[in-house]
Amino acid sequence: MPDKIIKIQIIHSLARNSAKNETFQKGVVDKAVDQKLVVAAYHEQAGNEPYHEAMLGRYLFSQIERLKTLFADYLTGEGNLAEDATIDSTETDGVTDILLSVSDRFNNGFVKTLARLAQKYVEDRMVYLWWLPVSKEFAALYEKAAEDDLQGIIRCFSKKAPQAPTYDFPTAITLRYPLLPPVPATVPEADASGTVPAQTLFANPFIIAKGDSTEISYTLTGENGRMPIDDIIVRCDNACCKPCITSNGRWSLKAEKAGFTVVTLFSRHNDNVHASFAVRVTP
Repeated sequence: MPDKIIKIQIIHSLARNSAKNETFQKGVVDKAVDQKLVVAAYHEQAGNEPYHEAMLGRYLFSQIERLKTLFADYLTGEGNLAEDATIDSTETDGVTDILLSVSDRFNNGFVKTLARLAQKYVEDRMVYLWWLPVSKEFAALYEKAAEDDLQGIIRCFSKKAPQAPTYDFPTAITLRYPLLPPVPATVPEADASGTVPAQTLFANPFIIAKGDSTEISYTLTGENGRMPIDDIIVRCDNACCKPCITSNGRWSLKAEKAGFTVVTLFSRHNDNVHASFAVRVTP
């Protein structure tokens, strides 16, 4: 199954500011309830103090790494849509890029959703770690929020049904060149299935001199008149001729030695799609 790469960005400044905003509300409420809690509220609110910034920075990068390991834990393995999980992570200008290799069946409509949930997961985990030493009650709220974020991330990788092919295979093949010589009236034409009887081929071979090459030209018919892909293979039942593909992608025959062979063109995807002609190689 082919893979594709999606990119998720974690913006550091956004994560820090979101954590500060989340902690600010509790401090405001505490000060409004009791002015004696002004000092406590100051320390509750994640601000621009150097040690606040240091703590938030520690939480930020540890949770980004946690997110990457969760991608590997939850989103790989049999039945999932991340074939290689985290394949790269770079940090430039305050942004961490996480690249994921996912199955071609991953729904592209979830890429932005996945990116936003990943950003929120890091932010909720940062606030959870901020409150954990001082308020188990508040920490539990953000732990639950982070778990909800993670469940949303996992649902982004839910499977969709396999897509139907967007291409058609041939339903018939018609030879154009080498052209079969005129068929004598006493020799039967091709039957309803398109098969040319052996006696027709033997009675009317295409003549080619040893050492020469000739291109095989044919027309393909697709279902309901649509143009099919060219999946034709050529085989010879005698080594006097050798089929090969030219530099322009067309099948040709090279006469190796004197002899007689039946050349068959057939579809790799449909046993009923084939055409044959005979070739006699002259010395």
